[in-house]
Amino acid sequence: KYPTIRSEEERDQYKAVFNDQYAEYKELHAEVQAMARRFGEMDEMMHNLPSRPSSQMEKERISNIVMEYQKKKADPTYLEKRERCEYLKKKLSHIKQKIQEYNKVMDWSDSN
Repeated sequence: KYPTIRSEEERDQYKAVFNDQYAEYKELHAEVQAMARRFGEMDEMMHNLPSRPSSQMEKERISNIVMEYQKKKADPTYLEKRERCEYLKKKLSHIKQKIQEYNKVMDWSDSN
């Protein structure tokens, strides 16, 4: 969708798209990172759970923790945000590469 840039106007359009979507990416990335840290904490907590609960109450507590963890990891909102974040990362990287390629070509043609 973002082919090689052929003019200064196209470069400006690419840059506008990049700047606009970079803000969304930064916000999403921060959210996804925070959730990933939380999953790391939950992983740690689950790893430290006793393998042989001593009472029925403890068994239920562990079961609730595991269910909550699985529910959060499969949360459609989280998965959607993570997917959108990855998509934006690839898109922004591609756009940035096209802008840099154009800048290089223009710098080269200016120096000759």
